[in-house]
Amino acid sequence: MMRFGPLEHFTTKTDTPLGELLLLRRPLKQDPFGLPKINGPEDWSLSLAGRQLAELPGFELYAARGAGLRRGAVGGVEGAELRIEVRGGLRRSHRGVEFRSGGRTLRFVRRGLARAELLEDGRTVARTGSGGWEHEETDPLRVLALAVYTWAALDRVNTNPVLRDVLPALLGSLIS
Repeated sequence: MMRFGPLEHFTTKTDTPLGELLLLRRPLKQDPFGLPKINGPEDWSLSLAGRQLAELPGFELYAARGAGLRRGAVGGVEGAELRIEVRGGLRRSHRGVEFRSGGRTLRFVRRGLARAELLEDGRTVARTGSGGWEHEETDPLRVLALAVYTWAALDRVNTNPVLRDVLPALLGSLIS
């Protein structure tokens, strides 16, 4: 079981079966007062057990949360290119978040209303459980994918858009 706590301001860390995973975030833009811009692109650097694991330059965290990560993200993981692609749609089969690197494709899908699964070669290798990710064997790419998916709240873009966007607005108008 892997648990990823909340995303902290500039550094976040968690224990994994492969060692401690550390995320360092560096905002790329500043506001007019010279302070880091909160809603702008960031450089993400992840290390696992004290070794550099991955870089995600210009990662737009808040665009991902708002389903605006349409063009994806490109970075590197252990010397290979890493691509993150997000696809949305009304039909569940059209939605998904993919991590591609070194000839491997890891795909996050939704099962039911609340459960997410990580697939590799069509086989489930991790799923959300009671408070974390239940997984079989793990490797650095899977740990990276689970961490980025969780910390960047990519599950939000993998959710049915009617439940995510329309239903809260409708309930809000009924309450007010």
